Amino acid sequence: MFRRVRSGALGAYRYWSQRRVEEFAGENGIDLSWRKRAYTSPEIPFTGQWQLTTERTERTRYEVAQRITQAVGHLAGKALAKPPPARVASGRGCVEFALYSGAAPRPEVLLHTRDRDAAGRRVDVILFGSLDNTGYRPGDAEGPGRTPSSWWAVRDLLASRRHEHGWGDDEAIAMEALRIALDPGEPGPRPAGEPRESTLARIADCHWYAEVYLDIELDHGRWHLAGEPGMEDAHRIVVGAPLWARVGGQVPLRRPHRWWSRHRPAARGNGLAGGVR
Repeated sequence: MFRRVRSGALGAYRYWSQRRVEEFAGENGIDLSWRKRAYTSPEIPFTGQWQLTTERTERTRYEVAQRITQAVGHLAGKALAKPPPARVASGRGCVEFALYSGAAPRPEVLLHTRDRDAAGRRVDVILFGSLDNTGYRPGDAEGPGRTPSSWWAVRDLLASRRHEHGWGDDEAIAMEALRIALDPGEPGPRPAGEPRESTLARIADCHWYAEVYLDIELDHGRWHLAGEPGMEDAHRIVVGAPLWARVGGQVPLRRPHRWWSRHRPAARGNGLAGGVR
């Protein structure tokens, strides 16, 4: 059966983790299944009744993303504007994809983007995922991503879903994640605006959705950031795993519950019973 494509569905996913999407939905009570629908015609004399049953087993990525967005979009969309901690977050802006060599036998991927909170302070979002969930290959970058000494702590943080990392305290591992994001390859930082050798792509208008495992505001009395390039104004660091990253189309928005359209009060006017309809 032909189905018209919504304008918002026209786009492409640069990252999609089916496993994490399904796990996130299951843990948060979001039903992603499709139900069988049956339509029965009214009973008409001498004509009988007919019944039509439709059942869909396939669901598009866009439909799954919409289902999740309708359930938690009101939390994710405002997560970076509110004080930490966030558990799920989303945003739209420039996202850098870079190679990252961690616990997996092959390179993984790191997504890094920046935003601003309600007070205009910098928010860094660092997301660690699988390169297999993208359309990129290691050869798309100039060089391989480095293997930091904290790779095992990042692995434990993601595997335990924020419960373990073994790298000092939460603030220390957040700082390490930011250092990895700013220097994900060799020979290190380059001039502003120039991609590092491990950069796979830099997407200017990318809508991302992520599960958050670590969300902290830096204690500026503890860290001296003036001597670290790119970190001078760092304030809040969000670390997690991406569910998806998408370009093109419209951001699926959570529609408000339209109770008012079904329960409008009777209008006053001409004195007729029931008012004007």
